[in-house]
Amino acid sequence: MSGFMLEGNDVKETSVAARGARDGQRTGSSAPRLSLGRVVSYGAGDFAFNLSFTFCSLFLLYFYTDILGINATTAGLVIMVALVWEGVTDPIIGMIANRTRSRWGRYRPYLLFGAIPLALSVVAMFAPLGLSGGALVAYAFVTHLIYRTIFGFVNIPYVTLSAQMTRDSNQRGQLAGARMIFAILCGLTMGALTLPLAKAFGGGHAGFFSVSILYSALATIILLVCFVTTREAIEDETEHPSFATMAQTLRVNRPFLILLLATVLGATGFTMSGKALVYYLKYYVGSEAMVTAGLVATLGTAALAIIPWMLVTRRTSKRVVWLAGASINVIAYLAIFLIAPRSGPWLWLTLVATGIGNSAFTLTFWSMLPDTVEYGEWKTGTRSEGAIFGLISFTQKIAFGLGTGLIGVMLDHVGYVANHAQSSETLHGITAIYGLGPLLLFLGSALAILAYPIDDLTHRRLLRAIAWRRARGLGA
Repeated sequence: MSGFMLEGNDVKETSVAARGARDGQRTGSSAPRLSLGRVVSYGAGDFAFNLSFTFCSLFLLYFYTDILGINATTAGLVIMVALVWEGVTDPIIGMIANRTRSRWGRYRPYLLFGAIPLALSVVAMFAPLGLSGGALVAYAFVTHLIYRTIFGFVNIPYVTLSAQMTRDSNQRGQLAGARMIFAILCGLTMGALTLPLAKAFGGGHAGFFSVSILYSALATIILLVCFVTTREAIEDETEHPSFATMAQTLRVNRPFLILLLATVLGATGFTMSGKALVYYLKYYVGSEAMVTAGLVATLGTAALAIIPWMLVTRRTSKRVVWLAGASINVIAYLAIFLIAPRSGPWLWLTLVATGIGNSAFTLTFWSMLPDTVEYGEWKTGTRSEGAIFGLISFTQKIAFGLGTGLIGVMLDHVGYVANHAQSSETLHGITAIYGLGPLLLFLGSALAILAYPIDDLTHRRLLRAIAWRRARGLGA
């Protein structure tokens, strides 16, 4: 069913869209072709961001609880509050970036000027200052808050940049796919190397500090290369809308609101899964070495699954891929909850399955998002990619924070004690946290995304309608 028929009572807009679709070939809609090198250089930027983001996602809670000795609830809340703060600032950052004008474009300057401050903020989080008690908690909170603020100022413009590089939905899918390949490869690198590197650098606090310096230096270099090799190809000389106008645009953008809900549910499940996996493998499976092996299996599978998922997307739709990935996750987490494998084929099969499912979620989420920008422009006449990317990032960070906070609270609730043998009740609780929580959340995301209306055909019609309006100087 065409996305233009969503508001069946809106005869005028449907008629405009239909005329736009017919006239689109005459007016044309610019879709700059992206070279492979440009796609790769843009995607590589996500490797840089994940050198800190995934580092924190996989290991910061563990670093706080098992290295610094911070109480699990307190550690979870420190991360949650900082993520919520980042989420609150993200829409503001998106709107600021949307209004930026410079010789380098709207979004690229943030890569140039933000790379070094971002690196310094990461290193500060792991600095071994010999603090303890309340001072240690305060330092952890302040440094993590600073990191999240700077990360948003660099990452939101980077993510939004994809909407300015091309209007073509398939090419945006390629950009999203490149991002996800690099993000998952970075995650695979984090999972395989972080704990061994920390041990090689002396272990404990000093080991993590050295790893943070290494990762931050590499991230800075990649972000500067990304700045040099990308371009903002879409020219938009229209006057920038006010904050109130952009808020109104978001309110009537139904595909975006559906994606927003599905993302909150999926991102919370994704976060709970990643955080709980470390504790599941170290304490339930019973081997810290299995943390590295398990992360490699999960993230390696996710990396290998990206290209097949991209091919499936081209033959079906982004919505179908989301539903397929969520279904695989639901089955895998159900097996974890019911069987709770400690070793053997069942353990590895569930880890591989979650990697495949998570890969589909991360790919489709980012490739769907730019398409909602054009829906909002068609619906209202206002193009607000900064607000859209900022708000979705806000909800994503809220989900990440909620997932992390829940893990910390739940670990304390089931009697978790860091670096000690856990009771049978605690081990059962860790299994339930890892299996049942993500299962329910991914199921909810699948139910929400069933209503998502934009496919490739609908998006092409949106572009033609927008081009028709612009050629005739029409508004919404």
